[in-house]
Amino acid sequence: MAACPHGEKLVLDELPMPTDRDAAWRIMQAAGKQAGDVVRYDGGYALTAVDTVQAAMREPGIFSSKQVFDMLGSPVPMVPIGFDPPEQTRYRRILQPFFSPRRMRQLEDSLRQQLADLLDPLADRDEVEFISEVAGVFPTQAFLTLFGLPLEQRDQFIEWKDACLALSDAAGAGATADSEVFVQGQQKAGELFGYLTHLVQTRRGVPGDDVLSQLLCLEGEDELSTEEALGLCFLFVLAGLDTVTDTLGFGMERLARNPDRRQELVDDPSLIEAAVEELTRLDPPAPFVPRLTTEATVIGGQELPAGTRVMSFLAVANRDEDLFADPYSIDFHRPENPHVSFGMGPHRCLGSHLARLEMRLFYEEWHKRFPEYAIAPGTEPTVKWPRGTIGLTSLHLVLGGGEASGR
Repeated sequence: MAACPHGEKLVLDELPMPTDRDAAWRIMQAAGKQAGDVVRYDGGYALTAVDTVQAAMREPGIFSSKQVFDMLGSPVPMVPIGFDPPEQTRYRRILQPFFSPRRMRQLEDSLRQQLADLLDPLADRDEVEFISEVAGVFPTQAFLTLFGLPLEQRDQFIEWKDACLALSDAAGAGATADSEVFVQGQQKAGELFGYLTHLVQTRRGVPGDDVLSQLLCLEGEDELSTEEALGLCFLFVLAGLDTVTDTLGFGMERLARNPDRRQELVDDPSLIEAAVEELTRLDPPAPFVPRLTTEATVIGGQELPAGTRVMSFLAVANRDEDLFADPYSIDFHRPENPHVSFGMGPHRCLGSHLARLEMRLFYEEWHKRFPEYAIAPGTEPTVKWPRGTIGLTSLHLVLGGGEASGR
């Protein structure tokens, strides 16, 4: 396939993402090289190299996140990603201590035990559908733990989250307002909104060990309004759960297809932290980061008028040969791994330390129990596409050996 299937403009929906995402990234990368790292696509302009991606992420005054989220018409403020400095600076100052590596480490013992409870029953199984039974479950439990909510509500939160994301997908696909997915999605979104509203109201001013209670006990200029707290909760549910699910799914697919790399982790668990970074480099949790220009600007030699939609292709930037030798291979021994999977600059992912903790604990606990696994014969993982965030629809794994198809 040519770098740009329709001449000078890359048509994202036609990329081979469902069956071979690395081939899709190669097409995007080739298109970027032809266009000087700023390539036209059917929604605006895409940034494909590390230097242009970094330039956009470090200049929120020109490349605005707020204007993108304003266009979505969210009923609550999406704190903090839906704002730019100086408003966003205040949110980051308030929130950062609650999501620091030190604070996340306080969750480690609880999350490790939850993984044991989740994975131990699989020991009697020959096969597992990894996405629905593991990767889609553990991040939701981590969120509930972080916010001091009972794990018994896990399945309800998964139902709410899935319905809201399906509503978003349907809107992007042009579904009508009276379609079943719209009606159900709006109903579930209303249920989630009502639950979170009540939660914020009852937690306000009540001391507790969880992050939400502590945030709602802040006073003075650090106090979050009900709407701001709701927006933060919504953001974590809708943007913080599926992203870890998708990254774990992709990581396990790559390990299943590359048994030598899998065996490295079994033989030397000290490599797992490096593996988290490498697997996240290859498959960012949210590979497309949109911005809107607030004024006329030049990036990568390309002149852009105000109001231009600009998309950072993080997975392509993470394959920049200037930074990564043999960038499409899995290498747990890279001396440096300066990937941009969690973004950078003022809008660097607030939940990155929690995501890293979840992934590290998972790979540790999984490989203790299941040193051998492979993609189940007769199954082929496919990617949900087109979509703003991408992930596998399913991943059937045979436990205890078998032949994995390589790619």
